[in-house]
Amino acid sequence: MPAPPNDSRCVTGVVIATPPSVIRLTFNERVQPIGRGIRVVAPSGRHVERGPARASGASVSVDVGAAEQGTYVVSWRVVSGDAQPERGRFAFSVGRPTATLAALPDDTRTVSRSGFALAVVGRALHFLGYALGFGSLAFRWLVLRPLGVPRFAAFDRALWRLTRSGVLALVLAEPLVVLGHALRLGIAGDADVLADVLESRVGLVTGQRLGFALALWAMLTALETGSSMTLKLALALGIALAVIDGQAVHAVSVRPLAAGLVTNALHVAAMATWVGVVIALLVAWRAAGVTTLRAAIAGRAGRVATIALLVAMGSGTLLSFQHLTGTGDLARTLYGRVLVAKLATLIVVLALAMAARRKGVGAPERWWQGELAALVAVLLLAAALVSLPPPA
Repeated sequence: MPAPPNDSRCVTGVVIATPPSVIRLTFNERVQPIGRGIRVVAPSGRHVERGPARASGASVSVDVGAAEQGTYVVSWRVVSGDAQPERGRFAFSVGRPTATLAALPDDTRTVSRSGFALAVVGRALHFLGYALGFGSLAFRWLVLRPLGVPRFAAFDRALWRLTRSGVLALVLAEPLVVLGHALRLGIAGDADVLADVLESRVGLVTGQRLGFALALWAMLTALETGSSMTLKLALALGIALAVIDGQAVHAVSVRPLAAGLVTNALHVAAMATWVGVVIALLVAWRAAGVTTLRAAIAGRAGRVATIALLVAMGSGTLLSFQHLTGTGDLARTLYGRVLVAKLATLIVVLALAMAARRKGVGAPERWWQGELAALVAVLLLAAALVSLPPPA
């Protein structure tokens, strides 16, 4: 992410006596320039950068021919190490300040908001797809298999529909995320933006996630035969995908890196198991033939969901608070406010879950539906959280 606005290196409007030959931007982590990376507009309105920007660690620089007197506007866009798109602009003057068309407001905020919304929808769809695809498989392995539940045709078909829907959501999510990032970086103004986004960490992780989703799709036929070995392989695939997810979120900034990736994988897998188990339980409640097994399935599913909840909350707390500079960030920053909203929604989910567990098979179905609705809200908030730059 860029350095804070109050950093002395980020002062805008400064007046210098000698024209600079190089514009250099310094960030607090490695970044990759997108498009030309840095554009510099002279007072006359012409571009004066000489070639595309070049990156060196946490710095991005470009040679310029700033021979004119007056105000220059510098626009920049990069992708950070945790796959966050960043863009901004500032001004400096040579000799004296002057008016410049480049300093007028542009549509950056509108485009960024649209791109952010699209990226959040894409990430939420990915999380939901992961929960449906791998969470339903976890339900088979952790709930149905230990209980020795026989395969009822209608119930079995309904569970496979969940898995297939999950795979479809995983595939559809990736183009939305990529397009959202490209919009945030200004795809309309530079044809190279989309290509550079695909070549960045965003594109790398997108390709890997698509590959894993298609691999699960290819395994569906074997899975539907009831092969225990294929089910184990599919679950291993899900764990690997959870690790890959960590490469495109804030977990990559945790040190040591392995700790961040493992904690993030636990968080993603636990949330997917929790959501998948609740959805599968609702399917089981309505399926013909399993009425007599409801108590056993509900009891086992409740224990699995409770363990998944504890793991998800513990790992999520570790990840989130790694990126806060203090408790004041919870109210002062958008990241902190979204985090508070997510925690509040989790408390609602927990209250509904505890009430339903106490009632067992006598719990009204609407309680499970309420828990599921709140869980979907958690996924949306989680998608927004990983799309926002953290304070730390």
